[in-house]
Amino acid sequence: MSKGILYLIPVPVHSEEDFNIKLIPSYIIKIINNLKFFAVENIRTSRRFIKKLNPNFDIDNTNFFIVDKRAEKEIIRDLIDHLLDGNDVGVMSESGCPGIADPGQEICELAHKHQIAIKPLIGPSSIILALMASGLNGQEFKFHGYLPIEQKDRIKEINIIQKKSGAHIFIETPYRNQKVLEDLIKQLKPQSRKISIAIDLTGKSEKIITKSVYELSNSKIILEKKPTIFIFE
Repeated sequence: MSKGILYLIPVPVHSEEDFNIKLIPSYIIKIINNLKFFAVENIRTSRRFIKKLNPNFDIDNTNFFIVDKRAEKEIIRDLIDHLLDGNDVGVMSESGCPGIADPGQEICELAHKHQIAIKPLIGPSSIILALMASGLNGQEFKFHGYLPIEQKDRIKEINIIQKKSGAHIFIETPYRNQKVLEDLIKQLKPQSRKISIAIDLTGKSEKIITKSVYELSNSKIILEKKPTIFIFE
């Protein structure tokens, strides 16, 4: 029996209210229409996303498995078993690309061990989109994920990172955007260093700003509580 394929399905990075089916390549919709097994972060939002792509999708006869950072090993094992039985499985995060600052890594790791084909599909990655538009170093860069929640730990981490070369990329929970920006402005030296802020990428309120620390310290920018990527070099 031939094994199934593990599809890594990108999901729009903008808010659900800004959904535009034209941004989803038609071949991805076709693949989703033929899947009966999905590994997702949130079943409710994943079902809504699929129904927006195809209102006639048979959602009630589709199997959804929650694969988040708390996912049980047994769930990952069950998904691998379905793949070994010849069933294709789609992995979807809440936004962006699975496995990039989102769940998906563990199932991919196990799929490789079982020589299961993995097919990453083309779609939006806020990390890459932000770097593309930043005007910062696209040859040498590192993604750091989230900075520490506690301010003193966050400041310590910023000071460690800024000693290293290249562009440094990280994401933040929307309600901490302003605090993170203020910490970056206060800690980064010299003031000629640049910070890029990419807000609500691909959404209706998308905004991308790249300025020096000095310029930002004098512009009094107030950030919206929307998904944001920060980059500095």
